Amino acid sequence: MFTILFSFIFLAVGLIGGWLGAERYIAYMQHERHDFEELFQKNPHPELFDSEGKIDRGDYMAITFEPGYDPEEFNPEDIHEEEES
Repeated sequence: MFTILFSFIFLAVGLIGGWLGAERYIAYMQHERHDFEELFQKNPHPELFDSEGKIDRGDYMAITFEPGYDPEEFNPEDIHEEEES
């Protein structure tokens, strides 16, 4: 009698645990990491938060200036867009 009872209990626990584990594994594998996820985790700037206080993972633009860049010497014709691959 105990064998049948424990068999059903372990079967139920195994099915429920396996189902929950599979759901979390699938969600983990389908998660797409944002380009700036490292920034969101290590150093979230105040402008990244929305009105509810949650991090807005929208589209952002990164601008990199070369060392020694002088904004006074800016020429709009020097701007070029990188081609997306």
